[in-house]
Amino acid sequence: MGFSTSAAVIIFAASFMYLATIFYPLANLSNQRVLEAKKSLNDMQEDKLNTKIVITNSQVSGISDIDLTVYNNGSVTLNSSKLNVIYDGTFFTSFSVSSQGVWAPRSPINVTIINGVTGKRVKLITANGASDYAIT
Repeated sequence: MGFSTSAAVIIFAASFMYLATIFYPLANLSNQRVLEAKKSLNDMQEDKLNTKIVITNSQVSGISDIDLTVYNNGSVTLNSSKLNVIYDGTFFTSFSVSSQGVWAPRSPINVTIINGVTGKRVKLITANGASDYAIT
């Protein structure tokens, strides 16, 4: 009876060691992914805190186009081609941006809303969530 108990303890100990060698790399990989996700979240939150846009001017041009001058007042370089426009409460796609691509800090761009109507509310939203609005 003593030998079978010792053999069972050795089998259980060996099984436990084998399971631990399988579990540790999986737990380590999962922990690394969580740490990378936290770092990415912190970077996105920092970018959002350091981003500020301001609509400095709005004027009607042509028959029904509305020109907005938007100033990047933050310290983060933005992508002007990833700008979203909400016009009168709906997502608006008929707009053009004067300079597509890099939008450096402390610099303006011009956004033209095509076939706009004055007296409506316009909200511009950057890719990281910073926004400003104006009434045209």
